[in-house]
Amino acid sequence: MKSISYLGPEGSYCEQATIDIYRNEKLFPIHTIPAVIESVQDGITDYGVVPIENSIEGSVTVTLDALIHDYDVNINSEILLNISHSLITNGIKNPKDILKIYSHPQALAQCRIYISKNLPQAELINASSTSAALSELQPESQYSAAIAHSRNAIKHNNLHVIEEDIQDEENNITRFAVLGKEVTKPSNNDKTSFCFDFSDIDKSGQLISVLKLFSDQNINITKIESRPSKKELGKYIFWMDIIGHSEEIKLKKIFTHINTLTSKFKIIGSYPISNKPI
Repeated sequence: MKSISYLGPEGSYCEQATIDIYRNEKLFPIHTIPAVIESVQDGITDYGVVPIENSIEGSVTVTLDALIHDYDVNINSEILLNISHSLITNGIKNPKDILKIYSHPQALAQCRIYISKNLPQAELINASSTSAALSELQPESQYSAAIAHSRNAIKHNNLHVIEEDIQDEENNITRFAVLGKEVTKPSNNDKTSFCFDFSDIDKSGQLISVLKLFSDQNINITKIESRPSKKELGKYIFWMDIIGHSEEIKLKKIFTHINTLTSKFKIIGSYPISNKPI
């Protein structure tokens, strides 16, 4: 039996994604993304599941930065999860009476238009997760609401679901990364994530020279994003996802070339592509 850590607490969307794949394994909720990743790096758990990207709000930058700067683990697979948010209170039924809304920052952002239109008077308060936000709705916590999945309201007494599916876009999907210490073998339908920077040898045209290596070999780049280097203002590290596995001969040659062009180069994982949300 494998041990799996995930971004908790229990009831989080990350737990839902984890249970769907690992329901027969030992599951351990952990309250921060870096702590989940660290549990894998230190061998406390076999795998860890963390959110990495949302179809509305984009990348989960805490995850990207941790994988770039702080930890040496590999993305082994990905899980796509359909996300549905609900407005939940401890008894209030009129949205106009709500003065505070608790939720994870990503969930609040994914419901930005709904909140602006229906709850302009409410103060938005960040919680560590959507499920943790429900814990703020104590009986004495009047005029407060949380944004979370409606199934979590069942686990709490006296909670009322005012409205379901309040996210701004119907197609709201979060991608979760399954992290491990090993490198996965090719599956013939893979994606590779890696990062690089030019901090020590920065000059014009370098990014184009890297991109051209992939276009010349007809390799599709599915994602490119810059993140602060954390060393100097205006210096960035690039995160890229490309189609293919790092063990393929043509990718090995490209990565060897990139290593000579960059100051830092790090493969973060090659893993099977998931196209079907759960």
